[in-house]
Amino acid sequence: MANDRPLPDAVAALAERLADAVVGVLPSDVGADIRSRVDEVVESMMTRLDLVPREEYQRQLEALDRLERRLADLEARLGALERDPGGRG
Repeated sequence: MANDRPLPDAVAALAERLADAVVGVLPSDVGADIRSRVDEVVESMMTRLDLVPREEYQRQLEALDRLERRLADLEARLGALERDPGGRG
């Protein structure tokens, strides 16, 4: 593998399916070395895409949503402080 970072299971499975599809269109007499090279190329391409599992993407979206709500709250509090610096609201 070109990168030492392991592929997530779903991405590895997709890479395997892509490699199978590529090998499937090649003549049947191609050797294991060709299959190995196809696996390496597909895995390298998938790694460069920097894909993440859907679950991780969802977690990141939820974290971003929480941060956006927190930012809106802090902006509102700051706005209130700017309007009434003495806190006599």
